[in-house]
Amino acid sequence: MEKWTQDQAIAYECACDCITDLRGILTAQIYEESARPRPDSERLACLQAERSRLFHERAALCVTDDAAVARVRAEYGAWFRCLYAERCERQMQVEPGITLNPDQHSQ
Repeated sequence: MEKWTQDQAIAYECACDCITDLRGILTAQIYEESARPRPDSERLACLQAERSRLFHERAALCVTDDAAVARVRAEYGAWFRCLYAERCERQMQVEPGITLNPDQHSQ
């Protein structure tokens, strides 16, 4: 059985959370696109493919693969914060005065 450190376990869980958060945002985007009067089938296919790719990447992520875990945290953490900020901006247009902090979700 492969051993890992507590720091590796924490970093791995953060990486998994980044992927899970992104999949959640993609799911919301799929729902929103599907609810349009004329959904863009190409955009839906791209969103679904990306969500599926992330699922498989998360399933293949290994707690002892420090390089992959670091890459996921850096790349996907930044991507999540960008998408989350965009969602917050749209939400603030609907509900002025709402304050949301993306750093409380993924790092």
